[in-house]
Amino acid sequence: MSCIVIDDEPHAIEELCDLIVQIPHLNLLQHFSNAQQAVSYVQECGHVDLIFSDISMSALNGIQAAEILNNYCHFLVYVTAYRDFALEAFGAKADGYLLKPVNYVAFQHQIENLTGKFHDIIKLQRDDHQFLFINGGQKSSFIKIRYSDIVYIEAMLNYIMIHTTTGHEITYIGLKAMEDKLQKINVFYRINKSIIISLNYLERVDGNIARLASGKSYQVGDKYKSVFLEFLKKHTLKS
Repeated sequence: MSCIVIDDEPHAIEELCDLIVQIPHLNLLQHFSNAQQAVSYVQECGHVDLIFSDISMSALNGIQAAEILNNYCHFLVYVTAYRDFALEAFGAKADGYLLKPVNYVAFQHQIENLTGKFHDIIKLQRDDHQFLFINGGQKSSFIKIRYSDIVYIEAMLNYIMIHTTTGHEITYIGLKAMEDKLQKINVFYRINKSIIISLNYLERVDGNIARLASGKSYQVGDKYKSVFLEFLKKHTLKS
């Protein structure tokens, strides 16, 4: 897990960093002497798995900073010399509370607890990249579709038809909403205003025509041509 440390006392930062380097699966990215610097850092980098933060700091304390920090991490653990902040800490959605001076046993126990939760998060994220569910024809009915089975997706007025290796399914969302959902799945490309194809089933491209293994062929629209052709060029074998 990637992590950062926030504390306005240099010796406290040093002690916590010494504990972190003793845990092989923790990766210390940075440490900060105030919460403002840490907030700027996470907003720029986008995400860090674990944040260790002091509470009693000038200008912006750890409780106040939590409102922002929680948006950029999986876990927020407070490290403080005061027991009295515990209620506030967990009210700020803290995932842990360590008292200074932190001993190795307490620190290791905290990390073991968070590591189990972290593995669950990674598994869910991995699963999210393998399949999706769409609403079925009846109330409270859901259909599971594996991304690897999707050949292409077709816009049909106010719904889309998802063509798979075994048939097709209909769901009442727009093609743009589906395109947004598929952004993290890097095998899907929208080639015109009505069609998203899976590169897993793209057999060849002849000029502006994309030919799928299923026998279907679709024209690549002018709006999408440059990005699509640039992708093909990057993955074309050169002599």
